[in-house]
Amino acid sequence: MPYCTNCGTEVLPNGAYCGHCGTPQPKSGASRPTVNYGGPFDGMKPRTASILCYIPVFGVIPAIIILASQRFRQNATVRFNAFQSVYLFVAWLIVSSAIPVFQIGGGGLETLMLRLLKTACFICWIVLLVKASNQQQLHLPIIGDLAARSTSEQL
Repeated sequence: MPYCTNCGTEVLPNGAYCGHCGTPQPKSGASRPTVNYGGPFDGMKPRTASILCYIPVFGVIPAIIILASQRFRQNATVRFNAFQSVYLFVAWLIVSSAIPVFQIGGGGLETLMLRLLKTACFICWIVLLVKASNQQQLHLPIIGDLAARSTSEQL
């Protein structure tokens, strides 16, 4: 399948312009480059990439790969989901690293609150996973704003 000479999006074999960025494409099919990025997400649909980002705890790995890949460089929805997943993972790491500190000091209420926050992060991952599978986008209060800002700065 031929790809756009500017943004790398798949284009129709006889298309004169890219449907995504509008760049004119070479006239003959033979001179149009067939770009193969060779990445793990070549044939993957945006919905599947978004779902992979929200696998609890381990979804940060595909999210980082998606952010670094050329395949979804221009797809704002997938990039937003990847950034939101990374920021949610950072929040989960912060809460997880604070729990042992309060357990040493013997703080019962603080430990309970941190465990509730850790559970809330896990539940957020599950809800975001379900929303991504239904092709809906959910902006978390603070993390979603950071992800939206990061996505707009990267495009």
